[in-house]
Amino acid sequence: MSGCPGTGKTTLSRDLTSVLHTDIISLGELVEREKLYSHIDADRDTKVADLDRLVPRVVELIEKAEDLVIVEGHYADIVPSSFVNVVIILRTHPEVLSKRLEAKGWSEKKVRENVQAEILGSCTFNALNTYGSEYVFEIDTTHLSKKETVSIALKIIYEKPRKYKTGLINWLSLLDAEDQLEKYFS
Repeated sequence: MSGCPGTGKTTLSRDLTSVLHTDIISLGELVEREKLYSHIDADRDTKVADLDRLVPRVVELIEKAEDLVIVEGHYADIVPSSFVNVVIILRTHPEVLSKRLEAKGWSEKKVRENVQAEILGSCTFNALNTYGSEYVFEIDTTHLSKKETVSIALKIIYEKPRKYKTGLINWLSLLDAEDQLEKYFS
């Protein structure tokens, strides 16, 4: 489960674990709890994950699990492909995402950087490069309830419907057509 901060990854992952009775690995929480970061990026107000320590730890946790494991985080593409059955990327309209991140008290710079990443589809791009289009699906969570999002995610997990394949959500084209790109990239 991946997507930019504020798209609903943590909420959806927790809801899915209760439905599927499975474990969850929240990358951000794991990095924080086990101090699996190399340094703190003061400019971005974030801890930078130490992938040389994080990836083996994630593999260890997946191998210990008795069943499916949901891995969630905006850099979930670090999971080796041999452990991946499906990748769900959550997407949210940049205007809505901006408001969600501002409500979290994030700095203007941090909000802008994450909204730009959403517009450019960074998480989708990374997942496609790591796993290929066969495994990667997207859900636009902008106007969905938690229940609707869970229902779509379960459909993706079990049926892999084409209507959730990548390429259908394109904020860049939409904002360009609405002459709104400058608002996010000026």
